[in-house]
Amino acid sequence: MNEIESTFFDSKLWISIGTDILWSIILLLFAVIVIRVVHKFIEQFFRVRRKTYLSQSTKRDTTLIKLLQSIASYVIWFIVLTTILSNFGVKVESIIAGAGIAGIAIGFGAQTLVKDVITGFFIIFENQFDVGDYVRINTTGTTVAEGTVQSIGLRSTRIKSFTGELTILPNGTMNEIVNFSVNNSIAIFDISVSSEENISHIESILQPYLLTLPEKYVDLVKAPEMLGVEMVSAGETKIRMSAETLPNNHVKVSRILRGDIKEFLDQNGIHVPMPRVVMYNQPNKDDHNAK
Repeated sequence: MNEIESTFFDSKLWISIGTDILWSIILLLFAVIVIRVVHKFIEQFFRVRRKTYLSQSTKRDTTLIKLLQSIASYVIWFIVLTTILSNFGVKVESIIAGAGIAGIAIGFGAQTLVKDVITGFFIIFENQFDVGDYVRINTTGTTVAEGTVQSIGLRSTRIKSFTGELTILPNGTMNEIVNFSVNNSIAIFDISVSSEENISHIESILQPYLLTLPEKYVDLVKAPEMLGVEMVSAGETKIRMSAETLPNNHVKVSRILRGDIKEFLDQNGIHVPMPRVVMYNQPNKDDHNAK
């Protein structure tokens, strides 16, 4: 009993414990400051990198910034926590060794998680897609998600659809990835005119106008082209056109160009197809009998 009381009232012991607690608080505050500084440094590094030829794209830089910031946070917190435990006399080496053995045992039962993490590494470092890309994800031939990539993690990826739904996919389930934001897109659309119009005349007045459109619309890479007559039917001729656009802007551009070209043709007297009604007069029976 006396030994317990002497230990409890030992001033040196409490001073040592208080010093360790104070030192731990200082380390935690230091970790918070260092993490913020490292995050700012990473952002500044990529901000400078964007001004040089080394930067591939803003979306790629955003993906790498988030990944490096996460890794830096994990590493700093691991170092700080192991240092604090060491100050309190905990044998960190034994914990790490035990964690390694436990990790191996857990790994056999968590193969899906390991697969997700490994696939996440390949997605990021192979640059399969970046934050902000529009993608379609297929699993065993079936589309499971399509939309804009919101975030890429080592275990899962978040994809927001056009209508607002957020899909969270484990990385290991992505068998096929279609990225619509890597290369320029091609807008294919038809313009309908009356079958009575002269196609050569339309081409002669339309071609110079098409050359002015890239200056009018920033999403156009180059002037649209007339591919030729796509279809001829009663009263209607469809002229197929193509336009190279910035990635994933083909739908928007095709809608804009349809209206723009239609207005231009109206101004130049080119008529659109109009429905026709043909009426036949039925011969009168009395007239037939009279004959």
